[in-house]
Amino acid sequence: MPIFLVISQIDQLNFVEKLLWSIAIVATLLTVILLVMSFFGVELEKEKKTGHAKWLDARSVLLFFTFFGWTSILAHLWISELPAVLLIGIPSGLLTAFLPGMLSALRKKNQQVLYQSFEFNEALRSTGQVLSYIPSGRGGKGKVHLNLRSAPYKIDAISNGCDLPVGAPVRVVEVVENRILVVEPLEGNPEDGRPPHTPV
Repeated sequence: MPIFLVISQIDQLNFVEKLLWSIAIVATLLTVILLVMSFFGVELEKEKKTGHAKWLDARSVLLFFTFFGWTSILAHLWISELPAVLLIGIPSGLLTAFLPGMLSALRKKNQQVLYQSFEFNEALRSTGQVLSYIPSGRGGKGKVHLNLRSAPYKIDAISNGCDLPVGAPVRVVEVVENRILVVEPLEGNPEDGRPPHTPV
């Protein structure tokens, strides 16, 4: 039976079908809201405090119920037995919920390997871009991404002078503690033909 007929005949659905439709629709709407919030830079409180997503957070829960609901609805179109429907819907929801966490953990592990093998002295005089805000006067650490193929995506950095906002082009001028870059604003744009400022 096509899905649009199920929607048009909602009163004819049994309790299980109504429950599955409710779960799928509500979870989908909440997931869309969460994605829009993430798109506009609104982070969850846990992610603000820890700096990364947890395995079991609001996003994972909503993904579980979204895919559980829709997969169960589709399965119920051909299978009438509820246990069989749940055996299809629950694994689908769990796989979808934990897949982002697994990919994030794998990416983090690869970054750690790359970070440990990276020779930080190679970063001297290289340029890059600020990924997270860096306070002025070495007052705190931020993150930068360097234009080096061998460099990790994110590297700890401190400012050599003024504060540096996200997206600011920078140049590495020093390495401290063998793993923290000291950066300064990159004056001039390499694309407009003007060389960056070189301190005397």
